[in-house]
Amino acid sequence: MEQIKNVLKDSKVKKAIYILSCIIAVLVIFQAGMFVGFKKAGFSYRTGEQYFRQMNGRPNDKFMGMNRGDFGNSHGATGKILSINLPIVVVTDRDGVEKTITISTSTDIKKFKDSVKAEDLKINDFITVIGNPNDKTEVEAKLIRIMPDPANIPANASIATSSQQKQ
Repeated sequence: MEQIKNVLKDSKVKKAIYILSCIIAVLVIFQAGMFVGFKKAGFSYRTGEQYFRQMNGRPNDKFMGMNRGDFGNSHGATGKILSINLPIVVVTDRDGVEKTITISTSTDIKKFKDSVKAEDLKINDFITVIGNPNDKTEVEAKLIRIMPDPANIPANASIATSSQQKQ
């Protein structure tokens, strides 16, 4: 036991342990980055494959402006509800891409500050969804927020409200 304490007091051993610890930390961080990148790339790839299969396209064709190298947002969607067949909701996002959203009993659905039920969702509601991707290229919703459609809000709405507040 005394020999181990003497070896650990040596500055060369301390440097070696420090360098080895740094190398291990860098490798762990690198591996975590690879894991996240792999999940995102896999989701994007499966999404592209699903679109081509559903639309009878060839895998090398462009579809809706997307190449295989384009990475879509796998953790959510923002847009109008195109169809509702609970627990599945299809949303058309700002790029015209349809995203399938899965709603569970644990999904929080909010309209302004109020909680609402999934049955209260309507076609053409503008929603923002935050969730996790699954292996079926769907987004498993954790939070859905019903919002006013930005297309229906006048461009000078914020100016009007601030000038009203001054008066």
